[in-house]
Amino acid sequence: MTTIDALAARLLEVEGELQEVRASEARYRTLLGNIPTGILQVDSSHMREIFQDLRNRGVTDIEAHLAQNPALVDFANSTVMVKEVNDVALSIFGATDPSQLIGPVAYIFAASPGASEAVMTARFRGQPNLTQTIKIKTLDGRLIDALFMVSYPQKAVTSDRTVLMIMDVTEQSRMERELRKMDEEFTRFARLSLLAEFSGSIVHEVRQPLSVVLTDVTTTLRWLARDQPNVPKIRELMGRIEESVHRANDVIQRVKELSSKSQPTMSQCDINSQITTALHFVKLNVDGRATNFVLDLSPSLPSANLDSIQVQQLFVNLLMNAIYAAAQTVEDQKRVFVRSRTRGEEIIVEIEDSGSGVPKGMEHQIFDSFVTTKSNGMGIGLSICRAIARNHGGEVKVRNGVLGGAVFEVLLPIGTREQVDPARMEQSATDQRS
Repeated sequence: MTTIDALAARLLEVEGELQEVRASEARYRTLLGNIPTGILQVDSSHMREIFQDLRNRGVTDIEAHLAQNPALVDFANSTVMVKEVNDVALSIFGATDPSQLIGPVAYIFAASPGASEAVMTARFRGQPNLTQTIKIKTLDGRLIDALFMVSYPQKAVTSDRTVLMIMDVTEQSRMERELRKMDEEFTRFARLSLLAEFSGSIVHEVRQPLSVVLTDVTTTLRWLARDQPNVPKIRELMGRIEESVHRANDVIQRVKELSSKSQPTMSQCDINSQITTALHFVKLNVDGRATNFVLDLSPSLPSANLDSIQVQQLFVNLLMNAIYAAAQTVEDQKRVFVRSRTRGEEIIVEIEDSGSGVPKGMEHQIFDSFVTTKSNGMGIGLSICRAIARNHGGEVKVRNGVLGGAVFEVLLPIGTREQVDPARMEQSATDQRS
């Protein structure tokens, strides 16, 4: 074979290889264009050397270092470059041409500055990927919710292309907010239904201290009308008036808190105190049902980080349930036992009634919404109880006791939580209603 023939043969091989490369690139372009996610390829090769220099200087806490050196974040935002985007990314950002998105990545993080630091932190730590929800300001001025995912290169290559994936979840976020609002209204409806059941007791409990106030005021005025007022007696009467006013105010405050739409607030709470407050709320002769409460509360319970209003509502619902069950028995057997203790890292509260227990096969169904064994019940109280307990990282269980009545066991973690997660409670309640 002559040299010319060899060159011709080699040219044919090269042409074939080029065609294969073009076909591969076409497949890649097709795949990139059809993925229903915004894709942005980013060149961050120079950041590898910067991070390595930081490690050589002994930097281990990258989050603290970035907080103290915000200029490094600004530098990365202005020098890390978007090199390639797909059509979905154009649509998400409201762009009409790829050139509008080619350049520094700063525009991606304009509405969520902290997201850039998270991306740098994950890369410094060698994570393969990162997922977070961020706000993105589009080129046409919209503010959208986006699921932002980063896939980092795991091999030291020259291009060091990082892949950013963005999904517009604005509509999903809107629907979640609507569902959250509906669940908040559902919970509030449960509270108002409970207050309606308590209306007679509330009126009685408020009227009693106000009647005492009226009597003591009348008596005080008579003592003052004397030629020689009995100052010690008047002082005693004024003290009683003050105490009665505080008592009435406490009742009103409890009703206000139970019916409010305020957001959950976490604080260190004494579980026994929450139990006794709930008992005070239900202890009056509700609908003529007289019940003997037997308390066995551990004096050594640790405090727990809870939303006191929600936890009080949980205990009130369970106590009312126990009162109703106990009312079905004969007069001298109407008892409700309330016990508290710790077990490992949990606080356990048991509320046991002297009723007939949970019907066989309903141990799990009884916590579903609109399932009830009461002739006039709505079936939402126990559903809310379980949702509140799960919202605090706990649980509510039920079994039949050795004496035949139902035993509701509330388990709450001793560990602290920074904030009640409304979505968790709402999702739990939603799941039960589904």
